[in-house]
Amino acid sequence: MMRIRQATRLVLPLLFIPALLPAPGAAQSAPDSNPFWTASPLPLEAPPFDKIHDSDYGPAMEEGMKRQLAEVAAIADDPEPPTFANTIESLERSGQLLTRVSRVFFALAQASTNDAIQKIRSEEAPKLATHKDAIYLNPKLYARVHSLYEKRDTLGLSPE
Repeated sequence: MMRIRQATRLVLPLLFIPALLPAPGAAQSAPDSNPFWTASPLPLEAPPFDKIHDSDYGPAMEEGMKRQLAEVAAIADDPEPPTFANTIESLERSGQLLTRVSRVFFALAQASTNDAIQKIRSEEAPKLATHKDAIYLNPKLYARVHSLYEKRDTLGLSPE
């Protein structure tokens, strides 16, 4: 019984998400008011669904990819010798905007999609694949990660 109550408390609020979403064709936000540009002030950085419009996703994804590539280039071009902190941890912190918009977009695309969302997904999917390739196939970044991998036993890292 306790598990059912806990599950209900977690799942029941999700049923109300579609009610918080703007109707298809609702007013579009100005570029400077895109709710993805900054982290949400809501508890646990929950998305502000009442402020998100379909037209916000594409520009936020494009800008997120652009920012992350710049962050990855800075990591790859760092003149300091590679360390876990300046390579792996920095890489993990990169792409915050893209992560923010992608999590909301792909959850919505699966839970409550519409024609506009489907169009955005079909336009952005190949760009996102190319974006990931640009990161994973970056030779300078690979060299930094590989050098850390080669000396992993001497870095004093925990198993986690």
